[in-house]
Amino acid sequence: MGILESMKEKGWGIVHSRILPGRKAGLFPIEDLKLSNFTGIYLREKFPKGLFLHQKEAVKTFLEGKDVCMTTGTASGKSMAFYTSAIETLVKNPSARILAIYPLRALASEQEERWKEALKLARMPFKVGRIDGQIPVNARDTILKESNILVSTPDILHAWLLPSISQRYVRQFLGNLSLVVVDEVHSYSGVFGSNSAFLFRRLEYCTGKLGAKYSYICASATISKPKDHLKKLFGRDFHLISEDMDTSPRFELEVNLANPPGSTDLLTELTNLFNAFARQEGVRFIAFVDSRKQTEYITSIMSRAKDKDEDKDFNIDTGLLKKLDVLPFRSGYEMEDRKAIQERLATGSLKGVVSTSALELGMDIPYLNLGVLVGVPSSQTAFMQRIGRIGRHAPGRVIIINTGSVYDEAVFRNPGELFSRPPAEGALYLENRRMQYIHAMCLARPGGEHDQACGFSGVEENSINADILGASFIDWPEGFVELCKKERSGEIPVELQSMKAEAGDDPNHVYPLRDVESQFRVELKQGPELRDLGTVSYSQLMREAYPGAVYYYTTIPHRVYKVLPRSKIVYVRNEKRYTTRPVAYPTMVFPNLSPESIYSSYRAGECSLVECGLQIRETITGYKERRGPNETTFNYPLDSLSSATSGIYFDKDKFTRNFFTSGVVITHPALNWLNVKCDIIASLFFDAFLMILPYERRDINIAVDRHRADKAMIKQNARFIALYDQTYGSLRLTGRILEKNILVNTADKMVELSGFQDEDRINDETMKAIREIARSLRQKLEPLKFSDDEEEQAPASGENVAKVILPGSKGLAVKNANMEYLVEAVYYHPSIGGPAYRGRYLNNTDDGIKVILSINDVVGIPGETCYGYYNIDTGELEEVG
Repeated sequence: MGILESMKEKGWGIVHSRILPGRKAGLFPIEDLKLSNFTGIYLREKFPKGLFLHQKEAVKTFLEGKDVCMTTGTASGKSMAFYTSAIETLVKNPSARILAIYPLRALASEQEERWKEALKLARMPFKVGRIDGQIPVNARDTILKESNILVSTPDILHAWLLPSISQRYVRQFLGNLSLVVVDEVHSYSGVFGSNSAFLFRRLEYCTGKLGAKYSYICASATISKPKDHLKKLFGRDFHLISEDMDTSPRFELEVNLANPPGSTDLLTELTNLFNAFARQEGVRFIAFVDSRKQTEYITSIMSRAKDKDEDKDFNIDTGLLKKLDVLPFRSGYEMEDRKAIQERLATGSLKGVVSTSALELGMDIPYLNLGVLVGVPSSQTAFMQRIGRIGRHAPGRVIIINTGSVYDEAVFRNPGELFSRPPAEGALYLENRRMQYIHAMCLARPGGEHDQACGFSGVEENSINADILGASFIDWPEGFVELCKKERSGEIPVELQSMKAEAGDDPNHVYPLRDVESQFRVELKQGPELRDLGTVSYSQLMREAYPGAVYYYTTIPHRVYKVLPRSKIVYVRNEKRYTTRPVAYPTMVFPNLSPESIYSSYRAGECSLVECGLQIRETITGYKERRGPNETTFNYPLDSLSSATSGIYFDKDKFTRNFFTSGVVITHPALNWLNVKCDIIASLFFDAFLMILPYERRDINIAVDRHRADKAMIKQNARFIALYDQTYGSLRLTGRILEKNILVNTADKMVELSGFQDEDRINDETMKAIREIARSLRQKLEPLKFSDDEEEQAPASGENVAKVILPGSKGLAVKNANMEYLVEAVYYHPSIGGPAYRGRYLNNTDDGIKVILSINDVVGIPGETCYGYYNIDTGELEEVG
């Protein structure tokens, strides 16, 4: 029985099918290219019938001395241009060094062998080496010494190569760097891409100090405005080899849209479906899901078929990674676990893999003939990348499953939209102060990369302040040079001092490229057993590893019994196969509507739209735990002596994360109408925005809250919708909603999506509010001014006063993970040399301890904190207003 017939028999509905036709190869001769004999030998051996047009044009453009990027489809042979460019570079200068950068270790490991094969076919005596996190530090010098071509990842460049410039073989390699190859450029987006933009500039700066000058050759999937993206990422102009030059062959691919049976929950239906695929002869599948928890839950349920004893205490040493037919794959795994999964993928010994976007990139996984997309991908780029894993060696099939989300329902109603959506946006923002400061510490701190590249110890050389980053050949983002100077002088801004304290003298390791906050380490600590179980970001912690959660790692469940936010450690123990989900308050949003925190502000009819700084508060109050068919709610604080929560240490009533970002606050009278469901309006607006601008959902979010004070046309207690960046410090992605065409298109799409909702979900009042808000958003944007006139004026300038938080009010301790801090007294502290607070941390294990902080180390919460003026001469405290 075929795949579709089997699905239909189990109640799945195939609602649309489309054949993506195959294509024959278009080949072109190489004789008119001015190539060396070595390159000619390689090409005649590997491509005896000629090259695809895009391959030939890429090589030709590189030979002209231009930085080049290919933006053709998956499996189109882009790597051939990499190898050819490297061979030509080594022929011209045998002392040259080449750096080939791949965004994932799996890709780097795979490509190492292909680089070796290319040099062997070219009859060249040069060596290829690989350095990534799998290579021991004590082996890296030898690899660098012996390698003409180094295959690596951006993570290792950031964490090891650049901070090791003072080492002999690192200096020699970088001092002779002539070519940098960067694959999968489209993946350099969001936090990872923005951090990497600084990394590539640091690389160019340091190699320039060592006398090196190099060219780039890159490859990317199709993205929106690729030239702009490349300019932001590398600080250079590139010549593009676009998709219309792609003449590579393709196999036929059938795409099916499927609705689940609906007889049980989606997770169970997916698990049953994947089990059926795993049993079907000749099927090798990859399934893409959009959350780490889904990868673990689905594969964990499937693994029960391999071990019927569900009451057994599972542990990491059961060998499940070697015996299961279907495994999960996601970020955050330890090196040896990730390697074990990748080896089974490469050998074809797995029946299937359930992955996040981590396997979306160009790793060639043989034998795959079926792809399953759980939910419609966010962009055309992601869609093409995912289906590009299938049909590389033979015709294949892709099944897209409707999850029932607003986004999926919209596409399933109009399947043609799936193939005509815009490509992904290159989401790079280089003005994030936290991000800038990470790289300022790496580069400019005494003894950092600049000092090592220049041969200085950095301890006594203050004269290089004038030189640091002054090189005109580097396109440094605005504000970065100034931060570097502050780092060298020690005049670190207050809001960044906690980062400095946490980083110490090792910012390259403390702050990874894929976040702007340090990661939490998950440690299995139970009796004599102690093992690292990967890392989670703060946002992932709030979803997966909060106090009491059951955290899954390579299908194995573990109970989180202690979280140490300041130490960034999560302790877990072995657990049975229960599942948990957090019980949380609605996200709270505190807009900062003071003029200095507003980027732009408008009114459109009755609607106000303000892009400004935001404080976001996420609060978990407990969790729901499912054991078989039963679900139980456990509220914080937890009783560590109770049988149900034994040994779980959390004695506070809530677990909270506060962070600073930016977003657009949308206020309209219709949000305050009786019976209007603002959460539904926010959800529809969010999905509409993502359909117009296909950002990754992990990068942005939306929430509903109320204003806490009057301001301009905004009234206290008025409801608002906040579309905000999820990144600490913000990438200002959501600010694009204020572009008129995007705003109008989003409003129209919101109205369209509202028409697809069931009547029991959306009432008449909400529908009317949606239409009224959309009507306002279509009107002309007029500037909206916020002035200080409404603010309480400070005492006369002659008085020696400081604005402070009043006793009994709370703020956030910016040097201590933005923990909530209750001010109990304000006084002059001689050691601090100015006004200070005495108070205590809230919702913390040591919240009974009195803590003294400078007034500069605590920031207020807009609309919630009460202020006053403290007279330093008299000690008097005067309340504002």
